[in-house]
Amino acid sequence: MVVLLPDYVSEKVRQWSASRAGEEARLQKLYPYDKALVSAGLAAWDKANAKPVATIEEVADHIDHIRAVAGIDHIGLGGDYDGMDSAPLGMEDVSGYPALFIELAKRGYSQSDLEKIASRNIIRALKGAEATAALMAKNPPSEARIEAPAP
Repeated sequence: MVVLLPDYVSEKVRQWSASRAGEEARLQKLYPYDKALVSAGLAAWDKANAKPVATIEEVADHIDHIRAVAGIDHIGLGGDYDGMDSAPLGMEDVSGYPALFIELAKRGYSQSDLEKIASRNIIRALKGAEATAALMAKNPPSEARIEAPAP
């Protein structure tokens, strides 16, 4: 499920967030007992360094990458709208999905591909999970310990 967090889909947003976190850590180290100075310094940094905005095209780039790595049968949309403080421009809620699908269609995704991304893949995965659960319903839970592989 593709998560639409800007830090996940946009390298420029990820780099900005890392730089901001670095500045915040620097300020906290310089002024460990003065939260007001840290806040003022961070506000000044924010003013001088506008946060970039993730785009629908970057979301499509992210989907292109997942398709190249895992294949079209393993892509779905998991907007995560209940846990994000920002979203890519034009995708602030699910009303942006049509624009994303238009962008994917422009990139050559077929109708079948778009249907898989929209819902068919997740429905197939959920049906598979239900079938597995039904097959294993009478099996007791395993208490086998799984050891981490040696480094």
